[in-house]
Amino acid sequence: MAPNDWTAFTSENGRTERFFTANSGGGRNFTAEAEALWDAYRRAAPSANAVWLRFHLSDPTNQVPLLRRLLPDAATAVSMVGQAPADGSRIGLEAYHIDGAEPVRDEDDATLVALQTYRLLFFNRHFHAESGSAAQTAAEFHHAEQILARHGGTLENNLQRTWLYCRDIDNNYAGLVSARRELFERHGLRADTHFIASTGIEGSAEAPSRLVRMDSFALFGHRPEQVVYLEAPDHLSPTHIYGVTFERGTRLVFGDRSHYYLSGTASIDRDGLIVHEGNVASQAGRAIENLAALLEHGGAGLGDLKQLLVYLRDPADLAAVETVLAKELPDALPRLIVRGAVCRPGWLVELEGIAINRRGDERFAAFR
Repeated sequence: MAPNDWTAFTSENGRTERFFTANSGGGRNFTAEAEALWDAYRRAAPSANAVWLRFHLSDPTNQVPLLRRLLPDAATAVSMVGQAPADGSRIGLEAYHIDGAEPVRDEDDATLVALQTYRLLFFNRHFHAESGSAAQTAAEFHHAEQILARHGGTLENNLQRTWLYCRDIDNNYAGLVSARRELFERHGLRADTHFIASTGIEGSAEAPSRLVRMDSFALFGHRPEQVVYLEAPDHLSPTHIYGVTFERGTRLVFGDRSHYYLSGTASIDRDGLIVHEGNVASQAGRAIENLAALLEHGGAGLGDLKQLLVYLRDPADLAAVETVLAKELPDALPRLIVRGAVCRPGWLVELEGIAINRRGDERFAAFR
């Protein structure tokens, strides 16, 4: 693994959090690549306390069963999504660790991390029975509602971040959007209240009939004022002006730090229009500018990023985008670039990220 595959954050009175990203780098077959990546990750892992793993695969239908046999039976939350690494590898990995944490698996197969004050919950749905992207989206959120309720929470108060993967997004995204909007309206989630930070992106599941699947992160034990929704209206529009319902980003404020969950962000302007149509390098630059503006609103900067995920519509654009990333982003920032079409065909690249800094608020408990 390269030196910048890991990054970490710690504070004087809180937990150390660690983030990891890497591709397998290619190989003779999927099993060989997966074993090499997993072995390298475990050798490099500074602790055994993996909370969450997400694998990006080139062919989930065939590869998910093989990968399941490789992974240990642990309480770690695991996601497997069909988004081929853009460098030609068959598998990439993102990992999140909290030193000293002891994840447990609950009755819903969700992963719960209980800290002194806060509880973190990571989950996804392992099955589907519905047809069509709208019905499948509604079912994903209904599943989330049930899990949150069993933990004493609600979708509007506790669900902080979602990742929605849509097979053939050019044809199926409209159903996803309409189902999510209708569900949010029933929960009182509107432009004048709040939505939920999210990425909606091309991604496939093991079952070819599964058009939509969702990964979720929820937080418990916090006060409402610890959640701040990020915006940068001079740079990019609110999402509702073009008919979608998600927050650009969410800041979670703890006593010793802030977490920033940045939604999928593309080359968009304050009117909701695509900027730099047809120019992937310029679009990447504008997306980074938009991320920086969102972070600035929350008292952070690009130097606070701990992990970055880049989605490319066309992997042939990899070199052009890597040049921009190398110029504009911190050298030690772990990042993964995968194939993933954005929700509008004119957007050629999209970025999402997680940032952490020491801008906490002593009114709240530390993240420990």
